[in-house]
Amino acid sequence: MIKKLLTVSLLASVTLLNATEFDTKISVGATAAKIDNDTYTQYGIGYTANTNLDGGIILGFGNSLAYGNVRNGVEAISADMDLRAGYEVIENLTAFAIGTGVAQTVDNNSATGLGYGGSLEYRLTSNVSLEGSYKTVTMNDSPRDYDYDTSNLAIKFNY
Repeated sequence: MIKKLLTVSLLASVTLLNATEFDTKISVGATAAKIDNDTYTQYGIGYTANTNLDGGIILGFGNSLAYGNVRNGVEAISADMDLRAGYEVIENLTAFAIGTGVAQTVDNNSATGLGYGGSLEYRLTSNVSLEGSYKTVTMNDSPRDYDYDTSNLAIKFNY
């Protein structure tokens, strides 16, 4: 079921990227991640696509892929799918509320989870932005569940 949802989301995202009313950005960044008590750094790539509605509300989505070493010999690969709702707080600074779904592999064990977070995006130029975000997710990995928290800093490029 989760694989089907991931596939549908990715296909819908690629289709919507071609829409002219979306502001689409590619991102590259580093993340401070935490799985239960293990803190590590992961590196990721991704994109966001947003559209402006009447009244200044901004709706969008994003996908990202991240990789990091949790500890010696234990690797983590995470795929995030975000739904975003935001508002331009002041000129060039937009705040977003995020709902997220994550599929993750840690040391060859797979888990999925749902969570939430927030981000601030500051437009440096018409084609470059800086975004900081925080997300917390409860991951479901039978027989044990665990928490996955991230604090991310990314540079974003329009295309």
